[in-house]
Amino acid sequence: LAVGLLFAAPAAADTSSSLSFAQLIDFCGSDTLAGAEAKADRLGWRRLTEAELKDWRTGFVAHNGGAVEVSGWQRGEEGGDALSFWVARGADKHRACAYTVNRPSRLLDELTERFGPPQKLDKQEFGLTASWKLGAMEISYSQVGKSAVLYVAHSD
Repeated sequence: LAVGLLFAAPAAADTSSSLSFAQLIDFCGSDTLAGAEAKADRLGWRRLTEAELKDWRTGFVAHNGGAVEVSGWQRGEEGGDALSFWVARGADKHRACAYTVNRPSRLLDELTERFGPPQKLDKQEFGLTASWKLGAMEISYSQVGKSAVLYVAHSD
């Protein structure tokens, strides 16, 4: 997926919990938007408003050519970790999640332990990319410096 989700949110006190790898995988495996929302709401992260999602939705529809339902959450202050889930309709229908994290720590190691070595791994001076294709599921991970983005997409 070539669609990025980098959400900016107003500053807020960080009283939310961190996201464990098990919670992330469970969230990304959600079958419906409502299921993903229920899982993410339990984290205590601030849910993004429709106004905050409007530009993303407009760009996605222009790119994908079909309708999309999306929800997103922001942890803590502006620039904090972000989580989103969407269900796309149309020619390229799919459901997907995105996780943007500062200081990803062991995320790539955990992905490798869970799904095996990446089928594609490209390391550069500035960062790395890794990807897996597992049946109808595609996983892509990109890290630059101390920030990373993970996408998990399921073809429907």
